[in-house]
Amino acid sequence: MRTKVNGFTFIEVLAVLSIIAIASLGTLVLRDWAVGNARVSEAKNVITTLQAGAQMWKPASGEFTGISMTELSNIGAVPADWSDGVGKNPWGGDIMIGPDTVDATKYIIRLTNVGNPEEGQRLVRDYTDISALTSYADGDFTVTFQG
Repeated sequence: MRTKVNGFTFIEVLAVLSIIAIASLGTLVLRDWAVGNARVSEAKNVITTLQAGAQMWKPASGEFTGISMTELSNIGAVPADWSDGVGKNPWGGDIMIGPDTVDATKYIIRLTNVGNPEEGQRLVRDYTDISALTSYADGDFTVTFQG
């Protein structure tokens, strides 16, 4: 005579573990998407701050010759700890601002070490219609604005 053993069968345990694994994978994908969105949003905030600072700094001549992170920091247009621009973007890279070498009435903002190409391309898409020029290559996002 056999006695009844209580417990789960191997198939039942595998089914539960499979469900947990699929749910975990979905959570990780969602987390990566949210982190990427946060980095892009933070980068856009940095760029907006630099745009506002450039307008505060711009001399009456309308030329941006001499603009830099240090100059913007000196007039209080950006946070003081941004003055060197080192390691200040959401990916841990640098932020830079400078005059366009071809047209001094334009200025260039560059974010280096943008480690995720999809996020770099998203910035390009977001700024294409509102800037003079945008590009993403080798981890560097560059946007040129007309002053």
